[in-house]
This record gives sequence, C-alpha cells and structure tokens, in this order.
Amino acid sequence: MVKLTPEQQELFVRTQPATFAPVKGAWGRAGFTNVRLRTASKNAVREALTIAWRNRAPKRLAGPPGLT
Repeated sequence: MVKLTPEQQELFVRTQPATFAPVKGAWGRAGFTNVRLRTASKNAVREALTIAWRNRAPKRLAGPPGLT
C-alpha cells in the first residue's frame, strides 16, 4: 500500500488498473492505494513509492517536485 494524493491515485489506477486499486472506504478516498505486486513492474512500484515518499518527506530531503 502507498499513500498518494487522490489525484495521483486516480492517475495510477486509470493507467495501470491491474496493478493499482484504491483501498476500500474512506482511506481509499483519501489516497491510500493498494499495489498488486504480482502484476506490477519494478518501475511502476519504484515510481509510486518515490511519489508517496516525496509527498511526506521533509522538503529539504525531497528536493524539487518532478525529480525521481
């Protein structure tokens, strides 16, 4: 599971529905996203984890947006 913004979650779910799915209920509406590792590519998981980390990391560590 990764915590994305609702907008980021929508993009991952729309582009890779076999891999990403919102968690059921309110948590899913808040951006919590299940990752199905069996169908996931290494790059997709890496991207989702990096984005989730950057969303929560201190700004001095996360760096400018858009860098992965």
